[in-house]
Amino acid sequence: MKGKIPKIRNQANKVKRTPRYMEFPVTYEVYHVESGDTLWTIAKSFKIPVQQLMNLNKLSSDRIYPGQIIKIRER
Repeated sequence: MKGKIPKIRNQANKVKRTPRYMEFPVTYEVYHVESGDTLWTIAKSFKIPVQQLMNLNKLSSDRIYPGQIIKIRER
């Protein structure tokens, strides 16, 4: 190896960059709709506005059905 200069590989491409922000999964407290439930009674029992339930669940009407899972709030 006399007279030869060893090559140094560029390691910059192998470095993983840390993102500037991190996304965390959002979890919700949920309620399973039972026969006789209305958005009003659910909202009243959790002390939140009906409109908040509708927005969180992307509901365009106040119709809900037994067995439906309704998001109540973020945890």
